[in-house]
Amino acid sequence: MKKFGLLGLIPLFLWAGMLRAQKEVSVGTHMLADDNIFRNHTGQGDFVAVPYADLGYQFSPGQDTETLDLFYLGYSGQFFLFRELSRRDFSVHGFSAHYNHLWPESRNLLAVGGKVETRLNPEDYKYFNYTSGGFYLNYKRYLREDLMLLAGYNLTGKNFSEFPEFNYLENIFSIQTSLFLQSRTTLRFSANYYHKNYLNSISTLDSVFVEPPPVSGPMPGMGYGYGRGMFLRNLFPEDVGEGFYSYRMRADEFPSTDQFKLGFTVAQGLAEGTGITAGYTARLNPRNRNRYLSNLGESVLNNEELFDDHYSYLGHEGTLQLKQMLPAESILTLMFTVRSRRFSDRPALDLEGYPLPSGEDRRDRAVLFEAEFTKRLRPGISWITDNLELSVGFGLGSNSSNDQYYDFNDKYFIFALEKAF
Repeated sequence: MKKFGLLGLIPLFLWAGMLRAQKEVSVGTHMLADDNIFRNHTGQGDFVAVPYADLGYQFSPGQDTETLDLFYLGYSGQFFLFRELSRRDFSVHGFSAHYNHLWPESRNLLAVGGKVETRLNPEDYKYFNYTSGGFYLNYKRYLREDLMLLAGYNLTGKNFSEFPEFNYLENIFSIQTSLFLQSRTTLRFSANYYHKNYLNSISTLDSVFVEPPPVSGPMPGMGYGYGRGMFLRNLFPEDVGEGFYSYRMRADEFPSTDQFKLGFTVAQGLAEGTGITAGYTARLNPRNRNRYLSNLGESVLNNEELFDDHYSYLGHEGTLQLKQMLPAESILTLMFTVRSRRFSDRPALDLEGYPLPSGEDRRDRAVLFEAEFTKRLRPGISWITDNLELSVGFGLGSNSSNDQYYDFNDKYFIFALEKAF
């Protein structure tokens, strides 16, 4: 499995070639060389190969000139293969179905669909395993020739094999408007409301202060408690006089959490084939509620919701992107990002895992830069080399955090190759 890199794609190319009658078939691989694969202070580097295959079949049942119906059924599979951390290899598999209904004259579009996905990990990391399913409904309508409205709804459920406390149903409501100006400027406003409903309660610690009894009175019962590294010793007669905290386990009473995400984007065409885009995004939490794991290790690339669910923080993010079309079907993209995140009810820790003396919550500030060059190859030599897309890129960034574990620098290189049929 570890040797499944570029050479391993050849059988996939040959097999997929026999399915060219199906409209949607692509295979490829992403390769990532990263000097900080966990995005934390340890600086663990690795090389990751991600071969994948997207197989789909689309069809239209009729020839109505006023409407167009399009159905799509597909499968996608990704395999994450690590050179140094091979024990963490895993795969993600998904099956999807989509239906689009287009009114050609008005360009209005109704899209509905669903997807089922599962992640498979080795035994030592099976706590990452999950199965999810979702449904979406999107409607695009042109209010005017230069004004477009896009509204959507998503319902997603996810089940974690090892941590049922994180199982949830999530509702996402979104709306977006795009205004197209004659100056080749596009203004886009977006608003999203996220609501996550946890399906199981979790056990947390509750504390009650017990007043000291009179010295001459009867003694309370003796017992032990444990919470967040604090050890409560037995209460002996010589301890009477100062009072103490009694800890007990209780079921968490908050079953859900919410978040608003607001965005504004300005895209401007500078010249033929040249465009610049500036964007701003804000995340707002009506209630500071979140669940996360700690002291269990970290996920690769730090993108797992078990560790850093976006409900855990509020913040601001700004991006600036320059895209340049080059000869021979090539594109150069440069992106610069700055962001700040303030985590809710998540104390900043030192490297020993203890809260800072100030008791402040974790706060991050990051600066990121990415560059990508993409070229589509059409040499016409054979069907193997037709529609072959090549991408190379690199990125570097710095995350400044009052939580020492997440204070880090990072740089990486990416190579990608995709063949479409």
